[in-house]
Amino acid sequence: MKIYKFFIIILAFSISSAHGEGGCPPGQYPVGGQGAVACAPIPQNSSQSRPRPSGKWIKTWGAIAMGSVNSVINYGVSTGKFSKDDAQREAMQKCASHGEQDCKITLTYQNQCAAISTPEIGGKPSGGTVHFSGGETIAKASTEASAQCKKSNPTPAQCSVIYSDCTEQVFEEY
Repeated sequence: MKIYKFFIIILAFSISSAHGEGGCPPGQYPVGGQGAVACAPIPQNSSQSRPRPSGKWIKTWGAIAMGSVNSVINYGVSTGKFSKDDAQREAMQKCASHGEQDCKITLTYQNQCAAISTPEIGGKPSGGTVHFSGGETIAKASTEASAQCKKSNPTPAQCSVIYSDCTEQVFEEY
């Protein structure tokens, strides 16, 4: 029994009075003093700063050149170049790598897709007019190149897309 009374006395002295937050509703805190208590809203970070960019997107260029050797048409293509001149230069070099002397730039494009559509008869080039087109997507560029090819070549020729690609933006970190 003495141990029981001893624990009750220790428990009574160790309990201190609990202090509440002053009866303020959620989202507010007590302010004031000396008997006058009021509630104020918890400050919000109203000047939230915008996230700083970590870099920038750089648009790239592409080009297509066309030339022929002994009536055989060849192409030179480039994509992902940082300047129009670089894209055209590479396309011309690739076109001339087969021995073509008459290479010409047929399409230059920036930050988009390109397609080449050629007329064929029986799966072989028909010697008709080749068409080049640029567009937002490969599908749009291919559809436009094929439509122009079909429009300008005789009916027995079937136009097919022999090349399509896109220039891709490059992310450069600061």
